[in-house]
Amino acid sequence: MEPRGGYYSKKLPDVMSEYNLSIEDYEIIKELKYDKVWLVKDKKYGRKLVVKRLEKTKSVFPILLHQKLDKSNLLVPPVILSRDGEAYVQIKERYFYVNEFVGSLKKISTDRRIEALAAFHKTARFKELRGIDEGLEEEGLEGFLNDYSLKIKQMCDWGESVKNPALKKKLVEMERMGKKIYQLIQSYDVKSYLQKMKDKHSICHADYNMNNAYLTKEGKSLILDFDFANFGPPIYDFRFLMESLMRKEDQDMKKMLVSLFTIYFDKLPEDRRYRDLYLLDSMFPHDFYSQVSSIVNKEGLNGLEKNKKRLIQLAGREKKKYRFLLKEELK
Repeated sequence: MEPRGGYYSKKLPDVMSEYNLSIEDYEIIKELKYDKVWLVKDKKYGRKLVVKRLEKTKSVFPILLHQKLDKSNLLVPPVILSRDGEAYVQIKERYFYVNEFVGSLKKISTDRRIEALAAFHKTARFKELRGIDEGLEEEGLEGFLNDYSLKIKQMCDWGESVKNPALKKKLVEMERMGKKIYQLIQSYDVKSYLQKMKDKHSICHADYNMNNAYLTKEGKSLILDFDFANFGPPIYDFRFLMESLMRKEDQDMKKMLVSLFTIYFDKLPEDRRYRDLYLLDSMFPHDFYSQVSSIVNKEGLNGLEKNKKRLIQLAGREKKKYRFLLKEELK
């Protein structure tokens, strides 16, 4: 199959030559993402490969992280080294890297997805990757706390902008809930937690969604796509996973929360001392904020009134989660 003619598709022969593959040695099976990701048949060595280009704004950090995880026996697609023994090649101002294609992937269960995240957090602690890109370093206590205060302010502004009484009431409730939890988080020794995670050189996946974890045909968990990874507290990934799981329509929320806290901290007992912080963060209406923000960004403030039924339901779900976690009915 010929690529659709994108600029970087035309550069693939230059990339593949760095892996000792001439234009006769491979063929493009499919362009998975236009001018960015390609599935390639390696006729010379009898295998399938995934060739990926990073955006201009990216450093080599995600590639080197992928390589380190591979060497640490965390299940990721094996990285292919160039003829110079590097995990990537540079063409113009872009980085390309190649890994083996892992086929026959299956959907992963909630419990296995949680286990895989815990395994990633236990493994992805690489001091050697420090300094590759200063923009990927931790933001510190101020940035951590500002995330809550900015969300609270935004929810206040949204509440003031809507006219529908029922929707306004829910927005006010979410704002008040957020303030209450934020006060409790401020009384927690967050600084100690952040410092401990920094000392461990903890890395966040930062995009651990439904498409970035699967089961192989052997039944092992496979983790993909480290493009947004950075040094930072694992609580961000924990929060992101909880949000994505809550959005599954058939998800039993109480069962999911029990599994999330039980499995994660069973796999990471050394982080159990910070469980209360994770509990407080999970009570905050992060998902409500994210989904409202998405509507406003796409449709403007008028979108709030148009989606009032959905937003009222989301607020109700956040209250249900808050009450459940408040009672700590996790065991």
